[in-house]
Amino acid sequence: MLTMNDEIKNFYENFPYPSKIINSKVKLYRNALWLTKLVGKRPDEFNENEKILEAGCGTGEFSCGFGLSKAKVIGIDISENSIKRAKSLAKRFNLRNVEFLKMDIMNNSFEKESFDYVFSVGVLHHCNNPEKAFEKLVELVKPNGFIVVGLYNKYSRFPVVIRRMILDIFVGKDIERRINLANKLFYKNRPLTKEKRIWFADKYCNPLEHSVSFEEVLDWFGKNNVKFYSSKPEVKSLDRFSLITSQISWMFDGLSFFTVAGQKIKL
Repeated sequence: MLTMNDEIKNFYENFPYPSKIINSKVKLYRNALWLTKLVGKRPDEFNENEKILEAGCGTGEFSCGFGLSKAKVIGIDISENSIKRAKSLAKRFNLRNVEFLKMDIMNNSFEKESFDYVFSVGVLHHCNNPEKAFEKLVELVKPNGFIVVGLYNKYSRFPVVIRRMILDIFVGKDIERRINLANKLFYKNRPLTKEKRIWFADKYCNPLEHSVSFEEVLDWFGKNNVKFYSSKPEVKSLDRFSLITSQISWMFDGLSFFTVAGQKIKL
């Protein structure tokens, strides 16, 4: 019998995400820029003494963007197909400082406090226990280093949750039928490229997903000696009422995903 971890792995073998079409270093740079801004950097500003980990790198677009700098970059993922595509992308742009490894976050083989930056975007919400996975990653961050996580939001993702429930009722778990029905019901039967089909699959067919609130992420930070640094979307205040109202407003803006950066406190 397959475990949920096996199901997730098999899903991404068939739908390696995000499989973006990137044909220039300029596009690599632009793709990673919003993410590196969260730690006050541009993609090409990391120095040769710094190490960056992308946990759950998928097809490697962010890692290769980080690799435009002089830093040592490592991307890990459980999908062999995704890793294969990531390696191909790095080779295409001759990024010799970027390495990709097939590895599970929960069973990683890295030394503790060995990375200056750890990025994990769109990954933890597909883990059995997102908080435990976060704890595993924090262990790898050096004191004063940064951790950046991107997650589905508990409040603003509600419309997507409803859509997934509708698909459950009408077509069950069949991925191709879910993609086709989602496109028909929610997107007016737009033409679907291969890249867009992968996007549909990840959004509407993933066998495991959680949604997390901003407050929960701040709680994770507090438990693991991480202080809030920045977020996208930005928030005006970290008080509970303000955070909740902000997250509800994201729903009306069609923003079901948020990213938070924190700095590990040196004890």
